[in-house]
Amino acid sequence: MHEALHEALHKALHEALHEALHEALHEALHEALHEALHEALHEALHKALHKALHEALHEALHIEALHEALHEALHEALHEALHIEALHEALHEALHEALHEALHEALHEALHEALHEALHEALRTEALHEALHEALYKALHEALHRVPAIFPIASTRASALCSHLIFYPFFLPYILST
Repeated sequence: MHEALHEALHKALHEALHEALHEALHEALHEALHEALHEALHEALHKALHKALHEALHEALHIEALHEALHEALHEALHEALHIEALHEALHEALHEALHEALHEALHEALHEALHEALHEALRTEALHEALHEALYKALHEALHRVPAIFPIASTRASALCSHLIFYPFFLPYILST
């Protein structure tokens, strides 16, 4: 009996210790594993999130910086282009007006001078022609009155010449040159 009791007690104690130990180990392992897993997951998640956030932030900053740089460059280029275009248009208009005015003035002066010379030449020629015609007519008329009546043929010829000059004044230069 003693042995049976000992065996029963041993068995009960063994089972109780086994169960207590099993429970203690199970709880300790569960806690250790939970903590280790939690830390590992936390660290992995932290690294993954850190990496993802870093990349996203880097990309966002890079894009934003690129966007700002491009915006500023385009703004400056557009400003410069508009400034140059406006300056070009203003210069073109000013040069066009100045050239138009200068050409107008030069043409006016050249035409005035040419017309003045042509008119002067024409009037001088016309006046000379009329003066010669009148002088020749008077000279011939006086000469005809001086011709004595005894030379009727000469008188008729002179009279015919004078009347011919009155109706055909363009013959005057040929007569004067001979």
